[in-house]
Amino acid sequence: MIISYQFLLLFLAPVFFWLSIRHAVNHKNTLFLWQRLGMNLPAIENPVWFHCASVGEVITAVPLITLYHKQFPEQSILLTTNTITGASICKQKLPFASHSFLPLDYRLITRLFLNKIKPQKLIIMETELWPNLLQLCRLKKIPVNIINGRLSQRSLNINSWSKSVYKTTLSHVDKIYCRSDSDADAYQSLGATDQQTETVGNLKFSAELDLPAADNLIGRPYVLAASTHAGEEKIIVELWNKTNHDNLLLVIAPRHPERKNDILTDIAVLTRDVKVRSLQQDITDDTSVYLADTLGELPALFQHAEFIIMGGSFVAKGGHNILEPAALSKAITYGPSMENFAAEDLLFRKNNAAIQITADQQSVETINRVISDTDFRQTLAKNALSVMQRNNNIADIYLQKIMQ
Repeated sequence: MIISYQFLLLFLAPVFFWLSIRHAVNHKNTLFLWQRLGMNLPAIENPVWFHCASVGEVITAVPLITLYHKQFPEQSILLTTNTITGASICKQKLPFASHSFLPLDYRLITRLFLNKIKPQKLIIMETELWPNLLQLCRLKKIPVNIINGRLSQRSLNINSWSKSVYKTTLSHVDKIYCRSDSDADAYQSLGATDQQTETVGNLKFSAELDLPAADNLIGRPYVLAASTHAGEEKIIVELWNKTNHDNLLLVIAPRHPERKNDILTDIAVLTRDVKVRSLQQDITDDTSVYLADTLGELPALFQHAEFIIMGGSFVAKGGHNILEPAALSKAITYGPSMENFAAEDLLFRKNNAAIQITADQQSVETINRVISDTDFRQTLAKNALSVMQRNNNIADIYLQKIMQ
């Protein structure tokens, strides 16, 4: 199966090289292209190597990598990412670590990278499984751990050929430390053994709790619908219109801001006055919905919201991470689709720290209560922070695991 994977890579080479060139040109970063080809690598040898796909994975790994650095200040650390935005977060949050872009998964390129860097160990965040990379690590006796391991339902709904490639690739991994038992089961369904997998918990619980204050970008009391997907904006606005929200503004921060025009079309007949952040339109007393279609401002929007409606959960996307607003002590609601965060969903609801809603009349009444009952809203928020605080030692546990 690996041989057929090699042929597939050769066939797709023009596509991968073109995408790499385009990404480098769009971000005006030629180093991205060179390092994807295994060249112009940082002057570092024998590091402990962490790999994070992009921004979200880097942010999740920051507490663990920081702990590792404090424990072993003389040990060199390399962090690789697939994206330029991920690299910028690395430089901002982990100035003591070296950074490189992960080479494309071709044997020659990967061999160039490993021969130059000579890593002691590879620690992969969440789901990145590259067959050639992991096979070469095994041949060079470089231990490989997956941490915060998770697999979406989409990763499991694959054909037999892909499952065979996954099984072979996972055989080169030493340990898979998973977020939950269901994630461990998912890895085993793709070929990992019971001895390889272990449930540790979600590293995102170790998010920084004492966050610096951010500016209020809105200027009016508001509720935030965060990380929404196609179709959700209409559902949420329709639900919002049925509530008694008084002067509260609904702010929508879509997962993909480039969907702005589609969102405006979807909600045009549902609301009287929509303002758009990317167009620098001012919010007035008459504004009913504000579309925050910008990148990098979600943490600030979380911080000042009255409560959160988390997207990705009102359509079949499996939900989004609720731990960041929980760390900010926010009351959180979300829709019925939380398959990708099932363990967190269960934990928060069990501790009266979040509410799952649908689009029915009962949900309207629930949102009305969150809006009008300050004590109820504050209890939800306090419980959410308490759940985070009780689980905040996950980074320490992961540190012990990767040191074994």
